[in-house]
Amino acid sequence: MNVKRGVRRAGKPLRVLLDLVMTILLLYAYAYRITGDAAHEWIGVSVLALFILHTIINRRWYKNLRKGAYTLRRGVMTAVNLLLVFTMAALVITGLLQSRTVLAFLHLPGGMALRQIHTTAAYWLLLLIGMHLGLHWGLFIKGTRKIMKINPELPGRTIVARMGAVVCTVFGMWPFFDRAMFAKLFLGFSFDYWSEERPAILFFVLMLSIMGMYVFITYYGLKI
Repeated sequence: MNVKRGVRRAGKPLRVLLDLVMTILLLYAYAYRITGDAAHEWIGVSVLALFILHTIINRRWYKNLRKGAYTLRRGVMTAVNLLLVFTMAALVITGLLQSRTVLAFLHLPGGMALRQIHTTAAYWLLLLIGMHLGLHWGLFIKGTRKIMKINPELPGRTIVARMGAVVCTVFGMWPFFDRAMFAKLFLGFSFDYWSEERPAILFFVLMLSIMGMYVFITYYGLKI
């Protein structure tokens, strides 16, 4: 029993690290106007591999779907996770059917309809991953503390954390409109854009802010 408990405790920081790497790669996948199509495809394949690994590690969740009572939190979490799997499947299928690098040897036709679905699925995925992280934010923070060896008893940490969440949420509203996220969520874009006059680092800051807004709205929304 002690061995199993030790393995589970050791596994939590590794899960947090896996989620962190997957999130960073996902943000790079959105930057295909900056990284180029070839890098975009290989980054997408890497995200898919990590997503499959994440699913395998958390396979017990699927086994327990029919067990136990469903509270509001569990119902929301189940809906978000299932939508996340469905959206990832749509993203992968439409992405592979348009591949010009990874599956170039298949000479797949692609097409504007596939690109439209792929783009829309990508931005729904960003929203759902933000919600997914928000639902698990407490565990994510605990795992991060263990990895970085942060003392959870530091004075004023709760106030600082909440102030940071408010700032991130408010700031995230600007890039939400700047990047026309509402239109992207509802089939408004087939192609993304990024002006060469704007620094590349700003793109990642804006996208991270949008994800952070989704995270904290979900996390504190459920608390309220």
